[in-house]
Amino acid sequence: MTVLTIAIIILAVSIGLSLIQKTVYKRLWNKNLSYNLTASKKAAFEGENVEITDSVTNGKNLPLPWVYASYLISQYLIFIDSKNNEIHRGERRALLFVVGTNKTASRKSKVLCSKRGHYVAKEFSISANNPLMTHHTRENSALNFSLLVYPRIVDYPEAVIPLKRIFGTATVKRFIDPDPFVFKGIREYLPTDSFRQINWSATAKSGTLMSNIHDFTVEQNITILLNLERYNGYKRGFVLEEAIRLAAFLSRQCIKMGVPVSLVCPAGDGRPVQISSGLSAAHLETIYATLAYINLNAENHSIAEYLPGTSDKAFILISSYHDTDLYEKFMFARRAKTDISWILPHSERDEISVPPHDDIIKMEVHGDALAN
Repeated sequence: MTVLTIAIIILAVSIGLSLIQKTVYKRLWNKNLSYNLTASKKAAFEGENVEITDSVTNGKNLPLPWVYASYLISQYLIFIDSKNNEIHRGERRALLFVVGTNKTASRKSKVLCSKRGHYVAKEFSISANNPLMTHHTRENSALNFSLLVYPRIVDYPEAVIPLKRIFGTATVKRFIDPDPFVFKGIREYLPTDSFRQINWSATAKSGTLMSNIHDFTVEQNITILLNLERYNGYKRGFVLEEAIRLAAFLSRQCIKMGVPVSLVCPAGDGRPVQISSGLSAAHLETIYATLAYINLNAENHSIAEYLPGTSDKAFILISSYHDTDLYEKFMFARRAKTDISWILPHSERDEISVPPHDDIIKMEVHGDALAN
């Protein structure tokens, strides 16, 4: 057999094998092939890191030496260990995997949650080359990735002032009358005790008059009124973001101090946010999640209609908007003896026309470089 014949045979075999592997990979490359994107937690706070895992599973007896996966991700989820330390808006995150037979290849990344919001990835693109790189195949598929980023919890010493005043009022009220529904214990009857306090069962057992002791309580609820209304042409979104963080902070402080808190915010895709009063950790998480979902680009209605006239409840208004209509409604509530305070976040460039008032706290805030 001549050298030429051998060369022709080798060439023919090579072409045949190339065609075979091209055909096989073209038909089978995406069989039992799946892609998954997961986060180490379903929700995080602004400024926190989460771990995101990209994984490709190849459930067949055919190795995939070149698998590319890509998807769109928000610029506010910053991949710290990526080459450029940041994913820009509209850019696809692209990854290369080598996946053996019946194997899963994974890649973990640390991600900084730089801004409040709800982040999703709904579609990914996956493609592969055969081993000889002679054919490229690609398809798009649905992706179910979701990450909720709560507002960052920042300590605001100024914001504690209305809470201290409200709690101080509650402390005074709680010693006026004992609550007959809160049982504390039993002791011997005193001449100053009411006849209704006598515990006849305990008296019969001890042979001595015994009285029920009732604790002192006060039912104090606080409603946070979060107003995200803008002035015409108002562009300082960071002030509104700070207002949202203020609402999260005050909600946490109320629950921490044992006072039920509710939230009202006339914002968000055509329907106002109204969370009834609660005191549990789950209730606080509901408030955090609700604040995370708020879309500042949606139509925001005035909070003025939610301000009370006369009410025995306590209110804290958070509003950078301070036009005459809102100020007059606030003062009406004050004159009606309603327990209401106003925290007014603003930038250093804003001109505040609201007159000084003991229950109006003006708070200067600054842009957040992390979320810009």
